[in-house]
Amino acid sequence: MRKIVPIFFLIPLFALSQSTSFEFHSPENIKKFADNLFCEGDYLRAIEQFELINEKLDDDTVKFKIMLGYSELGFFSESNEIFKGINDKSIFYPDAYLLSFKNQLISEPGLISASSINSFNSLQLKSFNKLNAISMLYGDEFNISRENFISPFDGDEQNSISTFYNYKVEPPYKSPALAGTLSAIIPGSGKIYVGEWGDGITSLLATGLLAFLAYDNFRADHTTRAWIFTGLGAFFYAGNIYGSIASAQIFNARIDFEFNNGLKLFLKEQNYFLPEYDFCN
Repeated sequence: MRKIVPIFFLIPLFALSQSTSFEFHSPENIKKFADNLFCEGDYLRAIEQFELINEKLDDDTVKFKIMLGYSELGFFSESNEIFKGINDKSIFYPDAYLLSFKNQLISEPGLISASSINSFNSLQLKSFNKLNAISMLYGDEFNISRENFISPFDGDEQNSISTFYNYKVEPPYKSPALAGTLSAIIPGSGKIYVGEWGDGITSLLATGLLAFLAYDNFRADHTTRAWIFTGLGAFFYAGNIYGSIASAQIFNARIDFEFNNGLKLFLKEQNYFLPEYDFCN
C-alpha cells in the first residue's frame, strides 16, 4: 500500500511535465520565443525559429519579419526570396515591396526594375517615388530635369539630392587624353591639371634637368654621357605622359567612389526612406 501512494501522486506530475513539454514546442510558443529574439536584435536565431513555424502558420507577419531580419543581416538576396512568398493581398505586401526595392538598391543597383503598385498608401507611395528617383542615379542613361528629379523629396532632402543630381549630369571628371597631351607638350602639366601639383612640378624639373644635361654633354662632345642622359630623359618624359593619363583615370575613379559612397551614406541616414518597423511594443 505504501508503494502505491507515491505512484498515485507521480502520475499527474508526469502527465503535467509531458503537457508542458508539448506546449513549449507548439508553433505559438516558438513564435513568442522568436519574437523575443527579434526584438533583442538577434535576427539570425530569430529567423531560425521563425523558419520552424513559417509553413505551419502561413503567417505574412512571420514572413515579413524573416524578410526584415535577412535584410538587417545583409542577406539581401535571401530577403527578396522571402518576398516572393508574401501574398500580394497582404497588408504587409506594400512594405515588403519597398523593402525588396531597398535590398536591390543595395545589392544590385544597376539592375533595378520596379513599378508602383496600387496598394500603396500615400506615405508608401512617397517612399517609392524617392527610391525610384535614387535608382535613376545608378543607371547609364539619365534624362530627367532637375525639377522632376527633386520633386518627390522634402525641403532639407532636396539640397542633398541636388548635389547628387549635379554629379550625375556633369561629373567633375578629368580627361585622360587631355592630361596626356598636356604632359607631352609641357612635362608635368598633365599632373597639375588633375590637381597633383607636387608631382607635376617634380616631373617638370626632372625632365628639364635631364634634357639640359643631355644637351650640355652633346655640346661638350661627351657623347656617352649625353646618350645616357638622353635615355633617362626620354624615360622620364614617357613615364610623365603615362603617369598623367593614369592620374586622370584614378581621379575619375575617386570621383565615382565618393559619389557612390556619399549616396549610400545619405540613404542610410534617411533609412532608405522606409518607415521604422516596430513589432516590439
